[in-house]
Amino acid sequence: MKRTFFVLIVLLALLSAAIAADPPAERSALFIELWNSLAYYDTNVERPRFASVLGRYEGKIGFNIFSYPIQVYGVYYGVASQDPAYYNNSLFSGAGARVMPFQRVKIGGIFGDIVREVRVYAEQLSASYQNGQASAEAAGLAKEDKRYGIEIYREWNLDNPDIGAPWGELWTKLDWRETNFGWEDFNDYVLYLQTKFGRHLSDGIEVYLRADITASGKDTPDYYFLNIADYGVGLRFEPWRQIGKTNDLLRKFKMYAEILGVSYLRHTPEDATPPGQSVSSDVRFGVEFSYGR
Repeated sequence: MKRTFFVLIVLLALLSAAIAADPPAERSALFIELWNSLAYYDTNVERPRFASVLGRYEGKIGFNIFSYPIQVYGVYYGVASQDPAYYNNSLFSGAGARVMPFQRVKIGGIFGDIVREVRVYAEQLSASYQNGQASAEAAGLAKEDKRYGIEIYREWNLDNPDIGAPWGELWTKLDWRETNFGWEDFNDYVLYLQTKFGRHLSDGIEVYLRADITASGKDTPDYYFLNIADYGVGLRFEPWRQIGKTNDLLRKFKMYAEILGVSYLRHTPEDATPPGQSVSSDVRFGVEFSYGR
């Protein structure tokens, strides 16, 4: 209760700062953010011989509050797969609110770009499972979760790019989760950090290095999957990036292939109960597209 009260005080302080600030230029009352991926994963950084097609999809649809950097929205996080496990066929959905408190900060360079993209949010979510529902119920999984956190997404040199200069993407998310839809009270943080840095080979063709880190305060073998890293190389093609308009649905459509190594940051799956099998690499190829971010 004290932790929740503290989080609410912080959010209210940020909200007050956003309202007190000079409002930005006029914008649409409605906003939409979508991210979708459909790919084949050799291991899915999960187990050998995973060898399945897996789709991930996220979305926020909501309203901008007047001209201030404040939004309320409905939200969903989903995954669907050929694999029958309930955690690969889940949908978490609910409502949230967020503040962009530094949107009008006047700092130059990459650091300023990152600071302006900070989003502070709170979300209430419920769970459903499209496959493996009986297994989820037998495990006694939580059906509700509250999350409070910070998220940043930023791209460099991808729209109207300088072909001779490098490009980059940064996505990071740090939140506090009450249940994480697990089998016990979670009450801990989860950090996601994904970076991509690459070069343009020609219009729409890009090669890159990438690293993806997941870390949590849960230091037990059962949570090995929340303390893991993968890293490697990729190649992708964005056929409509340079010819599409800013708000085109498929402007950020990508076809990609990646070869990755895997490292466990704390425990391996063999330490967990029931025991799993550790993996050291992953190969994946598929498509991805986002809209509104």
